[in-house]
Amino acid sequence: MTIFDNLSPEDALILTNAIAIALAKDKNADEINVLGNFIVGVGCLLLTLASQKQFIATDVNPTGNNNNNPGDDIFVG
Repeated sequence: MTIFDNLSPEDALILTNAIAIALAKDKNADEINVLGNFIVGVGCLLLTLASQKQFIATDVNPTGNNNNNPGDDIFVG
């Protein structure tokens, strides 16, 4: 994703704004809501994938063994 790696935060904001305006042009409120909810859904799934990849990467120590210590388990209740 080289185009996004080189963007400053301000440039990313301007690009996002321009995309939103372009997508919303000539659409009514219902169409914009559907499109926005679709994009939010895709974003949520991307965040879930990224967090799971990050979790898996940090759950394996440098020797390649899983950190299966009993103290690492999550207890709910």
